[in-house]
Amino acid sequence: MSALGRIASEGVSLPWLDGRQRSVLKHIADCHTARSGGNLLSCECGHSEIHYNSCRDRHCPLCQGAARARWVEARLSELLPCPYFHVVFTVPHELLSLALGNRRTFYATLFACVQETLLAVCGNPENLGGRVGGMSVLHTWNQKLGFHPHIHCIIPGGGISPDGTRWIAGNPSYLVSVKRLSRVFRGKLLGALEGCRDKTLLTGDDSAIRIALKKAAGKEFVVYAKSPFGSPAQVVKYLGRYTHRVGISEQRIQSFEHGLVRFTWIDRAVGHTRKTMILPHEAFVRKFLLHVLPKGFRKIRYFGYMGNRDRTESIARVRELIERSGCAVPLGATTNSEEHPVETMPLSMPEHVCPSCGRTMAFERSFDGAASPGWFKERLEQTRGSPGPISSKDSAA
Repeated sequence: MSALGRIASEGVSLPWLDGRQRSVLKHIADCHTARSGGNLLSCECGHSEIHYNSCRDRHCPLCQGAARARWVEARLSELLPCPYFHVVFTVPHELLSLALGNRRTFYATLFACVQETLLAVCGNPENLGGRVGGMSVLHTWNQKLGFHPHIHCIIPGGGISPDGTRWIAGNPSYLVSVKRLSRVFRGKLLGALEGCRDKTLLTGDDSAIRIALKKAAGKEFVVYAKSPFGSPAQVVKYLGRYTHRVGISEQRIQSFEHGLVRFTWIDRAVGHTRKTMILPHEAFVRKFLLHVLPKGFRKIRYFGYMGNRDRTESIARVRELIERSGCAVPLGATTNSEEHPVETMPLSMPEHVCPSCGRTMAFERSFDGAASPGWFKERLEQTRGSPGPISSKDSAA
């Protein structure tokens, strides 16, 4: 069982959990264990292995690799031959309590305001003057697992002219002024939240909500843009890095002993120094569960000419306009390289090689973890009790 699985297993019985939180913890606790079922592989030489199933919960760090690979593979055909930019929208501390008590409404409003801001600012003739498109991804955490909702946007560097007949290329060094984005974003988000309050869509004390909105109005909303990508192919690396990430990875958890969880975090304020944090088990579980998304909520969304409706045809049209404009750039390599490694992984089931004879092992049968058949229990007892040719292999080990 993984470290996070052991943490989740002991957390399932905490009395303050709601049904959604308990379900997520149970999935993670059962991931890659006999409780999730599995498959028996065997070899002609007599060697056998048991591979347990994953839970496929989107909050489980062990289950994101295959989903990420499939998603990135589908996005490769959508790359455009132009520079790409990475813009991040954050919200001030004064709105965090409001967000925690109204996650579904707040997250949906945040998405809408980010997209409206980009379309409005980039569409202004004083800036880019074209209709942009892009992808946005919601993250809710910081390195210490604190609650920090923010949205990452990946945006092609240019837009479609108002009449839809030509491509308007942007500055290759930057998209638009982040100060303008910040001011427009603040106005749109606070206005939208005020509208939600008027329609009684927000839960909580009304006076506290009004105070929070008033305090936030006096703060600068931080919007920052990272350096432009060297080539469109590098976007693939960033897609894999940001789209299917969860609050903490298994690699960051150093230990779980004596009721204490020890994990690493990066202090960006001190030269990206790697540090260690130690939390009591229950405190760690509380922090982890801050980032459980509302059921069915989509954390990856598209906007502008990349909107879900007719996206394939729209992207093909934009690609044609870019090539016709004469400012198309090479897509670059989309395979792994030392300089710009692309985060991908095989999409098909890998072949399992027998450690005894080197042959390819064959699938023999599967089993349901909820009601493991007698043959599996006997096989597992043989595996644990004797050094014979049969072995059990937990793929999470």
